[in-house]
Amino acid sequence: MKRVLIIHGWGNRRQPDHWQRNLATALRRAGHAVAYPQLPNTDTPVLSEWLEVVDNELAMLSEVSDDELIVFGHSLGCLTWLNAVSQGIVKTPVNRVLLVAPADPALCDDAATFQIDLGDPALKQRVHDVAKSTLLVGSDGDDWIPQGVEKTFAQPLDLPFVVIDGGSHFAGEEGWGPWQGIINWVTDPEADLSVR
Repeated sequence: MKRVLIIHGWGNRRQPDHWQRNLATALRRAGHAVAYPQLPNTDTPVLSEWLEVVDNELAMLSEVSDDELIVFGHSLGCLTWLNAVSQGIVKTPVNRVLLVAPADPALCDDAATFQIDLGDPALKQRVHDVAKSTLLVGSDGDDWIPQGVEKTFAQPLDLPFVVIDGGSHFAGEEGWGPWQGIINWVTDPEADLSVR
């Protein structure tokens, strides 16, 4: 069994046509402990409110077992995770983190509390200290990462990354509902994430 936390992004209401909802359902059916909370005020997010939920969900997952803990973030959920790491909220050892289509903090003026300095050496160190491995997933043509996942996130944080052509922002309305590669990745870190 794996313990899994899924942190959705801005405006997400855990709709059935989104890969995160499909991931949560598939993993629960397979017997994994999955936390996929609806974060408050998703249209006008406030970082402190989202961090409180993440903190509570991590605490509850730590009460379940000491099995492998995996965290997924998407878009603003990725910045939520990085802020949780930066602020020392993550106290539970994390095995793997997968950050999909992280939003460039410079584009988040309407959610300014989520902005974070990706060039801060202390953040880079904390990201590496908190999780055994963190993987970034980006795409070409993602309006939320105009300079690309490598330049914006991978280089300053010294993290490995995967680019999936045609993925755009990996949103449900872009056809990212069923995503077998990400389901496979939970049990196999070497799985091909491009598999739909």
